[in-house]
Amino acid sequence: MNWRLVAPFALLGPAMGALMVMGVFPKGADRFAWFAIVVVSALVVARRERERALFHGAVLGFWNGASSTMVQALYVEKLVANNPWIAERFAHQPPGFDLEFFVFMLVPFIGVAGGGLTGLVAMAAARIFAARDAGPGAGGETSP
Repeated sequence: MNWRLVAPFALLGPAMGALMVMGVFPKGADRFAWFAIVVVSALVVARRERERALFHGAVLGFWNGASSTMVQALYVEKLVANNPWIAERFAHQPPGFDLEFFVFMLVPFIGVAGGGLTGLVAMAAARIFAARDAGPGAGGETSP
């Protein structure tokens, strides 16, 4: 594991969770920030760790997704207070619905989804970089 590569990007997950809790993003805008985080981190991982891009991307994506959701779960009351659209979305839940428990239960699922997505994008980018760096004619052509 290349910790020097992963560690700086691993701060993005908790930072995104904190920004969500503070209500920085309007409804739906956080997905654009997540898109940028996934693409940029996957590209950097693919450039520096081509042989293990899937592994490094998956670990990084799992950590970022899970840690962001964990921060939101720990501060769910502030999250709802600072994001009225979340309160609206969960206003009509059945009696006994516990939003804090629900968000805690999302932590591993969001982590796996983030890890899978980041890992796959990193793997695809690593293959594209490898093919591009191999140059023309390195694709195993058999005809003269």
